[in-house]
Amino acid sequence: MAQKRIEFISFEEFQKLYKAEKDPSMKLILLLGFGSGLRLSEIVGLEKEISRCCKAYLKERMVEVNGRKYKKRYCEKCDNEIKAGDIRRSKRGDWKIPPLTADKIDLKRHQIRIDDAKGGKWRVVISPPALREPHLKLLPINIHRRTVQNRVETLSVRVLKKRLSPHIFRHGFGNYQMNDLKLSPAQVQQFMGHSRLDTTGIYTKSNPEQTIMEAWKKMGGWE
Repeated sequence: MAQKRIEFISFEEFQKLYKAEKDPSMKLILLLGFGSGLRLSEIVGLEKEISRCCKAYLKERMVEVNGRKYKKRYCEKCDNEIKAGDIRRSKRGDWKIPPLTADKIDLKRHQIRIDDAKGGKWRVVISPPALREPHLKLLPINIHRRTVQNRVETLSVRVLKKRLSPHIFRHGFGNYQMNDLKLSPAQVQQFMGHSRLDTTGIYTKSNPEQTIMEAWKKMGGWE
């Protein structure tokens, strides 16, 4: 299967969006997304999911269909497979991924610790140079994920004339770190929390024009 080219925003586009956003908490969400590569769920948190049938938590299992493996979700109580339409969010504060808090950020060491990321993994990421002590007082951010998504869409249409999702900032981080700052794929993999290095490698494909120019210069070419 051909790998789909990912979409990203440039550092210049991020700066335009960051300058246009006036709400301090929303600005912090944009900064952590583009500056640290955090997922939205790692910033504002993600509530646990429950089944509509039994109002019980879900469990995941890998199943094989026609020789291919898929991850499916089941009700912990009745063990029935749960489709997307039969999933509800548990009450707010019952976290699958907890929101980012100030104690996870060490400004002196320029790092952010994520203890419960996607898949229950942990990692340490770089903190954005623009992150300051006053930002920590805004944590945890009490804005619902859907609200963030709607506001990012509205902002991006107004400023950049295109509809973007919050996840685009994480893609922008990966592209910027690898193609602009020239960090190694292994370093970017660590920051983004990818299990596989070839997943991180998609960012070399996300901006092929820039990669070609860099290779051209190293081969003795010039603009």
